[in-house]
Amino acid sequence: MEALQKKLLSAAAIGGVLVLAAVGVTKSGLTDILGKGGDPSADTEAAYDEAYQSAAADVVFWYEDESYTKFFEEAARAYFDKTGVKVAVQCQNVPDYIGAIYDETMQDGAFPDVYLISGDNLEEAYRYGLVSVNENDVSAARAAKNAVTASTYQGKLLGYPLSFHTCVFVYQNGYFETAPDSLQALIDYSDANEPPENVSYLLEWDVNDAFYDFPFISNSVTFEKTEAEKLNVIYNEELYQQDLAYFEKILESFSVDAQTVSEESIIENFLGGRTLSAMIDTSSLYRLEGYEYSLMQIPDLNDTLPADPCAITDMLVVNDFSEKGEEAADFAYFATVTMAGELHGLSGHYSVIPSAEPDWVEQVAFDAYESAVLVPDSVDAKDFWVSLEETISKYF
Repeated sequence: MEALQKKLLSAAAIGGVLVLAAVGVTKSGLTDILGKGGDPSADTEAAYDEAYQSAAADVVFWYEDESYTKFFEEAARAYFDKTGVKVAVQCQNVPDYIGAIYDETMQDGAFPDVYLISGDNLEEAYRYGLVSVNENDVSAARAAKNAVTASTYQGKLLGYPLSFHTCVFVYQNGYFETAPDSLQALIDYSDANEPPENVSYLLEWDVNDAFYDFPFISNSVTFEKTEAEKLNVIYNEELYQQDLAYFEKILESFSVDAQTVSEESIIENFLGGRTLSAMIDTSSLYRLEGYEYSLMQIPDLNDTLPADPCAITDMLVVNDFSEKGEEAADFAYFATVTMAGELHGLSGHYSVIPSAEPDWVEQVAFDAYESAVLVPDSVDAKDFWVSLEETISKYF
């Protein structure tokens, strides 16, 4: 008899939750109704899970980087708990992501109400008409200055900045006595000190990716946008030739294998002690958790040639064609600001909003981002990156 009563109560709870979810009752409200204001019972939790799974999507969200999957799924669930609004989280693996959004939108298909892009694609999305203005003040949430700049186009704040990518320098504690202040100092120290027998590389970075090559020529290049949709890449030709000459010279000391190198292999070599130092993405630092190492911003090339990394900002933007713009904007703010503290643990990416008490790794990563050169949000910039990759490839 008791089992039958429990089954009937559970069924009634589930049916009630489905109705409540349909009219936007939040989880806290549901707890008060079914759980008498205390911790919800197992039956209540099961009922709420059923309500979430059964609810129809109110907002559609797209992204293409699978490393964010756990975070966005958790953000969508937490947002439903708070508001009763269901966000359908969809990872899109398509060759032309922005083009797919545009095509679906123009055809009135299953287009996203809100989506994730990198900051260097903001101009393209805006020119397609796929971006609405962000009415929220993200700087009030302590977002990095670079994040606000990256999310702004033609004087208008468009994006909801989420996370960042920039290069940092990691090195082995057991070999270096002090932090090298330049790559030349790194070479000089190695010349004077024998490395362990299992060491294969003094320094590694993904030479096939212009993102990692940029520090070697950063001091001789300036991005200038004098008018909308027009980017000028200005070279200091004298410095540029010095950079390339030095780059060619130091390659003799680094012996990077361009045929096999990748961010994955670099991390594995570093953890295995086969690589003494490396330039890696801040989003790869989680892979080193539990390993004793040192971390710093990218050092200069030598005493006269400085080096700066570039930085990319991932952000959510609301589709200007969406009829759910208000809900989409609210979710974008929720995911980027309210959920900022959950981002690193669920994705490995660092939020553009620093923790209240960041650990030393997050602090170095954040400082590196704030001082980095922002990748310009211009369609014209693609030519620069292709040219840089082609130039670097000539040395291998």
